[in-house]
Amino acid sequence: MARSFPPDVLVLDSDSLVHARLSRGKKDPQIVQAKSFRVAEDVFTPAVVTPELSNAAALAETLRRLRMETGRWDRGSLLLPDSWFRINILDLPTLPERQSEAMEVVRWSLKRSLPLDPSSLRVAYEVLARDASGVKILVVSAVDATLTAIEKTFAAAGIDIVLIEPVGLNIWNAIAIREAPTSNDRLFFYLREHDFTTAVFRGSQPLFIRSRNLSGERSIQQEIRLSASYLRDTLQTDSIENCYVAGNHIDGEITSAIAAEFQAPVRTVDLRTVVERTPADVSGFEAELTACTGVFTG
Repeated sequence: MARSFPPDVLVLDSDSLVHARLSRGKKDPQIVQAKSFRVAEDVFTPAVVTPELSNAAALAETLRRLRMETGRWDRGSLLLPDSWFRINILDLPTLPERQSEAMEVVRWSLKRSLPLDPSSLRVAYEVLARDASGVKILVVSAVDATLTAIEKTFAAAGIDIVLIEPVGLNIWNAIAIREAPTSNDRLFFYLREHDFTTAVFRGSQPLFIRSRNLSGERSIQQEIRLSASYLRDTLQTDSIENCYVAGNHIDGEITSAIAAEFQAPVRTVDLRTVVERTPADVSGFEAELTACTGVFTG
């Protein structure tokens, strides 16, 4: 496991909390413990970007059950749904070396693309490229008040959260570390019941990342066709080397629709190809566990 983080990883959603404990294997991680816990319906209230934590007491009760069933531990990483974040790829003319000044530039740049005040967001960024023409950065942001409230609730339960990141990006980490280096375009879909993430990578560099909520007005196949049309028109991504699809309920209709639109091989991401060992009963949350392994491979 490449990055030095605690072995416990949590994936929190509006209706569930998945806990995984990982250990180092000979080549790939091992999941030595995994369980999903129900989260009460009224814990989170939908908002413009990140949902609000509206019932901390109910979340605390879920954490109490989790602590009772998973043993003694006090530090972990937390993954949240992609749709709880805004993920932007920005081209800037310059970026100051001083961290505080650079963050001000990044926040100011977000004003053009976000529906709320960037000062209310917790922002992290990574420089993707820097040359004479400017700086390309990947920016991940979420509403700070919600993240702080979640951290406080976990802290009260005796768990120190050391990392908060999107699920989908960590699934991609788990994929990319195992694929041969390439300079070609690769497509990634992460499909959930109410939202999905689409990303395009040219070599190791992201060209496009977007998470969309599913309204039910269009089928997932229709959403895939719309995404394909947009990517072809906007990014000129006519030649895709491979398509990767992650999710807990991926069927042949979905993979066939992607293959037809992009004329490329489609690979369904399988948890058992990224770990050496996993508990037997992980049906229904394999994608979340794949993301947990990505925490250590990015």
